[in-house]
Amino acid sequence: MGLVAEVSGRAFLGLINQVRDAHGPGALIELKPLLTGPTAAVFGSRITHAAWYPYAGYVGFLRALTTRYGGGRLEYCRELGRGSGVRDINTVFKIYLAIASTERLIRGCTKVWASYYRDAGTMEAIRWAPEDTMLRISGFPTMAPEHCQLMEGWMVATMNALGCDVLEPRESMCASRGGAAHEFTCKWKKR
Repeated sequence: MGLVAEVSGRAFLGLINQVRDAHGPGALIELKPLLTGPTAAVFGSRITHAAWYPYAGYVGFLRALTTRYGGGRLEYCRELGRGSGVRDINTVFKIYLAIASTERLIRGCTKVWASYYRDAGTMEAIRWAPEDTMLRISGFPTMAPEHCQLMEGWMVATMNALGCDVLEPRESMCASRGGAAHEFTCKWKKR
């Protein structure tokens, strides 16, 4: 039997806090009818920061959020990613604001990915020059389109927080659209 992808509790809790901030303390209660299967199981008990949860539960959560608060628009997950990126760079990865260059953050993506996702492939920086940057997630063909959108927003927000204007960000290859991997490309310049 193959490995099953998992997501850290930190990823869930970041989104939970963001949703509460945006939609009020009752936001999760409003979501409850949309939480089924693995997602309902995850939310059936206390979510802890350091625990690992099934990826299917995370995808269900993103889909419920998109349905309830994003009007069914997949792009809503990009907005969630932007909020998560700002929160993360100002808390968990605050050290990057103090000492890291944009290039160092991009090259460090492998460690960042592994701190949020396990048995979910790998992320690596293929190119990090301002005029041509590419990150690739390999070995994760079941990555959901909602998650792809979230990651795109997260990447742009973290680079913005480091003082960069990100130009032309996009997922240039996606396994859900027949690609061999997930590739995110952009250009950027320091402010």
